[in-house]
Amino acid sequence: MSERSLFSHPLIRSELLERRAYQESIAKECLRANTLVCLPTGLGKSVIAAFVAAERLLEYPNKKVVVLAPTRPLVLQHFNFFKKILKVEAESFAAVTGQIPPEKRASLWSKKIVFSTPQVFMNDLIAGRVDAGSVSLIVFDEAHRAVGEYAYTFIADRYSEEKGSLILGLTASPGTNLEEIEGICKNLWIKRVEARTPSSPDVRPYVKGIKVEWIKVPLPSIFYEIGGRLKAFVKEEVKRASSAGFLPSNQTIKVKDVLKAIERARGQGGADTRVKEAIVSLYGLIHGLKALELLETQELSSLNQYMEGLSKRAERKRTASLRAFLKHPKIEEAAGLLKRAIALNVEHPKVDKLVETVKRELEGGAKRIMVFTNYRSTASKLVKALNERLPSAASAVRLVGQFKKDGDTGLTQREQVAILDDFKGGKHNVLVATQIGEEGLDIVECDEVIFYDSVPSAIRYIQRRGRTGRKTPGKVIVLMASGTKDEGYYWIAKRREKAMGEALAKLSKKFGEDRGQAKMDDFFNFLKEEKDGVKVLVDAREANSRAVSELSRLGASIELRALPCGDFVVSDRVVVERKASEDFCSSIIDGRLFEQAKRLKESYERPVILVEGDPLFTLRNLRPEAVAGAVSSLLTDFGLSLISTKDPRETALLIYSLARREQIIERREPKLRGEKKPLSLSALQEYVVSGLPGVDTVIAKRLLERFKSVEKVFTASERELKEVEGIGEKISRKIREVLTAAYSPEGDV
Repeated sequence: MSERSLFSHPLIRSELLERRAYQESIAKECLRANTLVCLPTGLGKSVIAAFVAAERLLEYPNKKVVVLAPTRPLVLQHFNFFKKILKVEAESFAAVTGQIPPEKRASLWSKKIVFSTPQVFMNDLIAGRVDAGSVSLIVFDEAHRAVGEYAYTFIADRYSEEKGSLILGLTASPGTNLEEIEGICKNLWIKRVEARTPSSPDVRPYVKGIKVEWIKVPLPSIFYEIGGRLKAFVKEEVKRASSAGFLPSNQTIKVKDVLKAIERARGQGGADTRVKEAIVSLYGLIHGLKALELLETQELSSLNQYMEGLSKRAERKRTASLRAFLKHPKIEEAAGLLKRAIALNVEHPKVDKLVETVKRELEGGAKRIMVFTNYRSTASKLVKALNERLPSAASAVRLVGQFKKDGDTGLTQREQVAILDDFKGGKHNVLVATQIGEEGLDIVECDEVIFYDSVPSAIRYIQRRGRTGRKTPGKVIVLMASGTKDEGYYWIAKRREKAMGEALAKLSKKFGEDRGQAKMDDFFNFLKEEKDGVKVLVDAREANSRAVSELSRLGASIELRALPCGDFVVSDRVVVERKASEDFCSSIIDGRLFEQAKRLKESYERPVILVEGDPLFTLRNLRPEAVAGAVSSLLTDFGLSLISTKDPRETALLIYSLARREQIIERREPKLRGEKKPLSLSALQEYVVSGLPGVDTVIAKRLLERFKSVEKVFTASERELKEVEGIGEKISRKIREVLTAAYSPEGDV
């Protein structure tokens, strides 16, 4: 890269940008190595990404740039921003999301700058619709999501193998401690960290400061009465679980602690009466903790809605844990007090305080106010309260996600964009948002942000706060119900924010020296380095499973097909049926397992059933004797191999090893049918016809029913073939091509 200023870059419309030196200096560092950029919301991470993209496009004219973002609205937001900033022909841009059918996406990946969701990009990498080697830069927006099984991790691993690859991660809040942030850096193969805070010398001139005001809100006595019953229930259940050895007795218990305790209890075997009782108690504890949080932070109607929902579920499913929870004396007392409060129209005092605060701030000169709450139902009530009580001052509107939740249909992407445009244009001056308003979306700067309820997450706290104080001094107001989790959550978030800053400072220093990093264990690396080119036929229903992404990461070529039986075909004689441990258990109970075993053995010489998850003889809800009987039948009656794996990674390693042995050592190609041919004439006819391109056993039957014989199927015209359900122009043309083309041994080269 030359020493020219990036603001005068030939592919950048610099007249549209404010000249900020820190953006250019960060971008130049990003061009040197894989970099994680940590910059507060509103300080131009997208500008930095555009600078890096422009330089990579100039340096590698025959390669493309890929920008990834977690949601479709964010993908389109980046698409529009880059299209405006970069001096590149409009037809060179493409947005690729799950709304576009897979067969239409392949052509879009030939564009110069492609914007996509990570899941779609991962799927298309695996399916071969896009080549990682054709990419000069991948931008990972909201890079803090690169944890666990999220698609970012797989993509970075796969892309890092390519020569000349460059990764740019963007986030406002990477994590709360050094271990979390290092984990993200490891998952994205990061070698440099460029972090800035509002107090950084080069950033400070562009941050106008944020004033924080706390408003404590006392609760009516009936809240404390209901809360007293709920707390008594929680205390009793924690004591019970602690006595059984599943929970510690000397710390504050959170829902995640209870979930881990449930997993530990299940691991001890579901047949033990003591363990069963403990699991019932732990599930009840989760309901109690949830109810207590709703009481302290939300409307009473939200708690009432939750309790009524549990009652309806108990009527439908009649689960032991729900019945035990709802029939507990303390819960019955709390429910009675709650109904009395609802009948008296008692409302959470934070609603009144919010209305009062919004009125005060608007009268004081605020033009735009953003209110954050954790629940959609609360957002609806707050919008209604603001519009009804402040008709001449406030015009409030709700911003929530797209997916349907608890009967709430949510907002379409188009509706979200319209709401944000109206807020920016002044039609609405109060935006009441759930979590969707925290991350990424291009929301116009607000004069003030109000936390209706707090969150213990430093990431979410920073993202909420970042909606104000960019170009002009901002203000954050935190409403806190006295003596509740509201206060604790606020201080937890503040403490974690401080810890994040300290961790980033350490990491920036640590990454000051370029160094490589090992990612996978020795065996995993050995398999990747072999580059044998093995192919695995995978049932299309497994496309999004982690086992498939791990297989692809190992270097296997994945071909998605509608498999007649099994999930993974590695040769003409070996097929693997993968079952999660719970599915294995239920398939024994309902008899499906033995029907599947019969089909596998009829089709393949050496079928394998692979059970992933819990060890075979610790399956919940099934006695070890029943498991032993089923295993014995599979081994002796059906002659199947049965293997247990811990997780998708082990599953992928095993399938890859099987494929490598069959294809590289034994020289056997993967085929949809085993060596054993169908015995009946009709089955043999279906077998022959299903060998045509695009034809599975279902369509083979339709073809034979329509044309009455194999010969007439083979002599049918394209027009006649298209009359059969499931066969379109493309498949009919391919069938005729296969049937009429002259054979050439070199024809497939």
